[in-house]
Amino acid sequence: MKTTKHLKRLAYNIANNETKEHLKFYREHLAHAYDREKKPEQQNAYFNSSYNYILQELTRIKKALYKGNFYMRVDSVSKSGMSRKIEFAYTYKNKIITIRNKHILKMSCCDANGKISGCGMDMLFQAQYTLFNNLHSSYKKANYSKNMKQYLNY
Repeated sequence: MKTTKHLKRLAYNIANNETKEHLKFYREHLAHAYDREKKPEQQNAYFNSSYNYILQELTRIKKALYKGNFYMRVDSVSKSGMSRKIEFAYTYKNKIITIRNKHILKMSCCDANGKISGCGMDMLFQAQYTLFNNLHSSYKKANYSKNMKQYLNY
């Protein structure tokens, strides 16, 4: 699947946020190494590796959604029944890849741990629908009802 400008923009924003979080971690917890990590060369190297990884991941997720190789499951339900902890995965080269990146999870209305709030409707469908729409530049380009042939749980 061809990488779109929208996916590149999403990957750029996510990589930028991850670079800031990386520097914040070094500043707060590894002060002795912070001076080395804040150099422009180090920041660019970290940003570029993050950007390439995220762009590749977003492209694979989008391709998996189109081909029907994207899976979701409910790990647990809260006592009140008002939230669920869900897990996302897709297949790539006959391996199941679990999505753990908090920024990608956030694109599907989940928090960093995969927790989604809601009840009374299929929250797995809601998460997949939101993720699918966020991977496209507009609602019309996504056209979920036409492009998504199946909905899979595992």
